[in-house]
Amino acid sequence: MTTDELAAFDEAVVESVAADREVSAERLTDVVRTHQANVRELPGVEDIVYEWRNYFHQDPLVGRTAGAYYLALPAHVWEEFTDDLALDDTEAAALLAVHDAQARAAPDEAGVDEARLDGDAALVLTRP
Repeated sequence: MTTDELAAFDEAVVESVAADREVSAERLTDVVRTHQANVRELPGVEDIVYEWRNYFHQDPLVGRTAGAYYLALPAHVWEEFTDDLALDDTEAAALLAVHDAQARAAPDEAGVDEARLDGDAALVLTRP
């Protein structure tokens, strides 16, 4: 059974970011879901996290639970995602903000190193 793409995201976090960024909660939810689905398709959540952990100078994994990975990545990684999703600047900023807010709201057992999120862009991936 596959986990819902939004399982790692708290609805209240999405709604708060949507209100702050002047994007409808429905639109932001759709963008987050589509982004998560796209990552699952190429090359897959587990594979992409493994690749990034070996590729980047500093391990981007800043926390994890059985249901999610929490990463801090260079901004250029996000540019590829937002370009692929054909997001305007407001939607792209909202997507990044919801990932940052969700990573900072991660459960304690995730062990997220929030200081790492201050220098890089947060990315939360729901584990399938």
